[in-house]
Amino acid sequence: MKSDVLIIGAGLSGLVLALSLKKSSILLEKSRGVGGRLATRRVEGQAFDHGALYLPDDPKIRSLLTQQFAYLTNEKGLFVEGGMTKLPKELGKDLSIRKSTRAEYIERTPLGWRVKTDTGEEFDATFLVITAPLPQALELLHKSTVAFSPELYSINYIKGLIALIITKEVVTLDGGQLPSSLHSIEPMTPRGLHPRGFVVRMSPSTSEEYFEKKDPEILDRLVEDFKKCFSSPPTIEYQELKKWRYVTPEKSLPIPFLELNQSLFLIGDSFITPDARGSVYSALALAEKLNLAF
Repeated sequence: MKSDVLIIGAGLSGLVLALSLKKSSILLEKSRGVGGRLATRRVEGQAFDHGALYLPDDPKIRSLLTQQFAYLTNEKGLFVEGGMTKLPKELGKDLSIRKSTRAEYIERTPLGWRVKTDTGEEFDATFLVITAPLPQALELLHKSTVAFSPELYSINYIKGLIALIITKEVVTLDGGQLPSSLHSIEPMTPRGLHPRGFVVRMSPSTSEEYFEKKDPEILDRLVEDFKKCFSSPPTIEYQELKKWRYVTPEKSLPIPFLELNQSLFLIGDSFITPDARGSVYSALALAEKLNLAF
């Protein structure tokens, strides 16, 4: 299958890039859905935002939201009423996206690049763009014997350990200081999601410490620390663990994108600023370059 631009990853940067291009593009996404860390999970018919809980309050990010559906804002940033996954689903609704398709190997061709997938398919394109978290991108490049600077290994990502918790009764946080082991506790009610649901995230340092431990041990620690935040600990009706190996980069490269080889590019939150702004601005900068090349 051929296209002008082949994009590996249908997270925020991949979707924004595809929408901004003047020529044809195909996105390959290893997951069953789009959006990457903009993730919403349904439990018992009700939803939890368990990936990126907020987007930075930035003009270009607001423009992605404003024309599609209502969004809310607080001191932590922007969030989508009814679930964060609504944004990538809306952005990707008219794009050519191959879900559940993992890029296994890339190689140079006389006319551009070829990607071989785990489903046995081959995709050819003039331009190839990898949007996956940088460590995953480097794994693919190394496997494909594509040269890159070892300095790229210096971009490390914060890990995330998250519990989805449903209490038996409707409860409100007491407002006291969180244990040092926790990064945040987010009730889902203000988002129009589960009325008794909470998303509890470990601190980066504790996530790093616990990430390779057994799941029951991790979940027990999260639930125990959650209960400490109430003067009268609530009864837990449901609990589930979510693990994110790549939450956000600890630092970013001070460039909008990287051209590793002729017509092979890396974009995403490892560039410009280590959050969703980097994803969006990186994609827009590369779209501008590629549109001039067509």
